[in-house]
Amino acid sequence: MIIPRQTYHFLSTTPKWRAQPRQRTGPQPRASIKTLRRNYMIHELPLLQEPNPWDGSDQFYPVQEAGCSYDLIVPFSDSWEAPLHSLERLADIMFSPEHMLSILNNPRYLARFREFLLEERPRSLELLTYYLNTRKALKAIEYANALVRCAVDLPPPTIAVTEQVGESFNPALQRRVHEALQALTDEELPAFITSRCIGITSRVVEERVRGTLPRKFQGTSDALAEVFCLTDPSRRDNPIIFASEEFHRTTQYGMDYVLGRNCRFLQGPKTNPNSVRRIREAIEAGRHHSELFLNYRRDGSPFMNLLQCAPLCDSQGTVRYFIGAQIDVSGLAMEGAQMDSLCALLDRQRNMEAGANVEEDAAIKEEVHSDELCELSELFSPRELNVVHEVGGNLFKPIPAVFDRNWKGHSRTWSTADTVEMEAIRERDIKTALFRGSLTGVYENYLLVRPYPSLRILFTSPALQIPGILQSSFLSRVGGSASTREELLDAFMAGRSVTARIKWVTRFNPQGRDRWVHCTPLLASNGEVGVWMVVVVDDN
Repeated sequence: MIIPRQTYHFLSTTPKWRAQPRQRTGPQPRASIKTLRRNYMIHELPLLQEPNPWDGSDQFYPVQEAGCSYDLIVPFSDSWEAPLHSLERLADIMFSPEHMLSILNNPRYLARFREFLLEERPRSLELLTYYLNTRKALKAIEYANALVRCAVDLPPPTIAVTEQVGESFNPALQRRVHEALQALTDEELPAFITSRCIGITSRVVEERVRGTLPRKFQGTSDALAEVFCLTDPSRRDNPIIFASEEFHRTTQYGMDYVLGRNCRFLQGPKTNPNSVRRIREAIEAGRHHSELFLNYRRDGSPFMNLLQCAPLCDSQGTVRYFIGAQIDVSGLAMEGAQMDSLCALLDRQRNMEAGANVEEDAAIKEEVHSDELCELSELFSPRELNVVHEVGGNLFKPIPAVFDRNWKGHSRTWSTADTVEMEAIRERDIKTALFRGSLTGVYENYLLVRPYPSLRILFTSPALQIPGILQSSFLSRVGGSASTREELLDAFMAGRSVTARIKWVTRFNPQGRDRWVHCTPLLASNGEVGVWMVVVVDDN
């Protein structure tokens, strides 16, 4: 089954005489899994790319002549800032300390963030714990200050007071809290958001390859699984040597400008320097990396780029090239990336800008604290809560507290929480970075194939690395009908993108497994195909 590029049709298979079904009096049949999945895609999958127009700025509107004035536009004011694109403003908020605080101050958001760190970045749990402990120490000082204000500095008449105790301040501790928050914002927040976008985008790309995307995606999905470039790290500055046609269309840079240059020409005034640093370090270390950050087209318009760069290794494990795959997810970003924490923050900022009274909804009421003691108590660990439960208030009881054995046993389970966490970290350290969940990128299964007539598999993703696959013929892995193989071969000969449903044959499964392949040519400076990027997607 072959699906040429940009020729998706969504045809109804319902006969005309069934167009108006009769009303049945009996129980309605349950929806099939296929129907439920279709409804999910229509209503739940977000558009990744949407028009993101320039908002403009009245700073540069012409003014009508006023007497003998020489002003053509409104005179400059120090209070004005350079006008930003709406996507640039959103990126500032998305990767800001305020967004990080929105996550850390909400138990539900914090639980998701901590779960992500435990699964994907276990070494970063130490940083999160450090931040919570420093913040707890700061809250303890604030609680002590509250006691001083409300009780200590208001002694009874029998106590002669010569001076006030006063509040305590610890600037060094405040700096530690700020530094820990900034470290979480710079490194862990981008990874968390990137992971979220990868999970959503992966589903959209898979449905695009299968040809099952709903109608709302038509016109915005053509570039999915099409924007690729190949770089050579052995050459100075790791230049692009091959790129797909869609790469040139998306970035608006022609082949004569792109090839032979490093990808940094896509950077702009609001590109996050930490993102650039992480990508550079990953390439220098020869490891896989995914990053969500702002890039710019040739006309200066920004787009949110979900980048996946992966090393291509030969049979000896030597890194020969890097494949870069980018997806424009500006539409997803403008909708808040389906993150409740970001949407709540954006709503609050919009209300503040409108001058309205910000009323806390049910999702953020948990952030409201009645006093300093509540703020401090929320930061207690399970072990500290256990101690409070066992001995808290003993001085105010007429007899010592008595605890039964059942509670003692329960307390021991709480006290081992840190040990369980450390064991989980050690287990995850055994895994290689390439196999750590969603941060492997949107494309999990892919091949790099030589152009016709060779069509040999040169490189594969880690998930497809099986013995004997390198330097084998790609067509030897394609089972199924002869017509499918012939149409694939015709596309390879003509150098055009093609999507096909095939039987994927291996040494261990000669009958073949139903899979989809999406083949995109990457072109050289002379216009010829340099290599094929083949994305492989399971049929289900």
